[in-house]
Amino acid sequence: MDFIHVFTQGNSVLIAVFLLLLLMSFASWYIIFWKGFLLRYEYLAYKKFYSKHVLIQNWPAREKLKAADGAVNFLITEVKNLEKILPQYASHEAKKEILTMHLLQVLDGVRSSLDKGLTILASIGSSAPFIGLFGTVWGIYNALQNISAQGSAGLTTVAGPMGEALVATAIGLFAAIPAVLAYNTFVRLNRLLVQNLRHVAEQLTVYLSNDAN
Repeated sequence: MDFIHVFTQGNSVLIAVFLLLLLMSFASWYIIFWKGFLLRYEYLAYKKFYSKHVLIQNWPAREKLKAADGAVNFLITEVKNLEKILPQYASHEAKKEILTMHLLQVLDGVRSSLDKGLTILASIGSSAPFIGLFGTVWGIYNALQNISAQGSAGLTTVAGPMGEALVATAIGLFAAIPAVLAYNTFVRLNRLLVQNLRHVAEQLTVYLSNDAN
């Protein structure tokens, strides 16, 4: 099938469907590569922090907290900001509540940051097949109109328009399948990363609420 012919001589609705699906596919792959590099960096940063600090028992109380790479640094920075006010609270429970509240807010911010772009992937994955199907139905409809107008249903009359119509569904699937697979993968990786960060936050809360004076 000649795509140049489609864009120069084809139906305007079918052209719009092709352009929309190509744009959605480009957006999908852009987000996939962006999120992939981001998550790779975050996991490498957490792995480095885990091997250097988290494996050490009571590490928040025994070591001076230093800046870290990746999202875990947001937790460290928040704890440093709280160091001045924690001694004002005499009870262990009060310190624990303060730490818990602030670190949970930080985790919510990290989760929101990690989820950026996932809504677009989900929308592309769910809507692209239907947009492609719409293009196919519209193309077949116009092909049947041409057959009716020409009074001929020969192979040369039917094959071209039908082929253009069916390609719309193929492009829709081409845009949707990577988006769906990437969305499911990123959701799982984000959940695991936030879970790991929550474990760090719990250690910071327990050890520092007991240690702070």
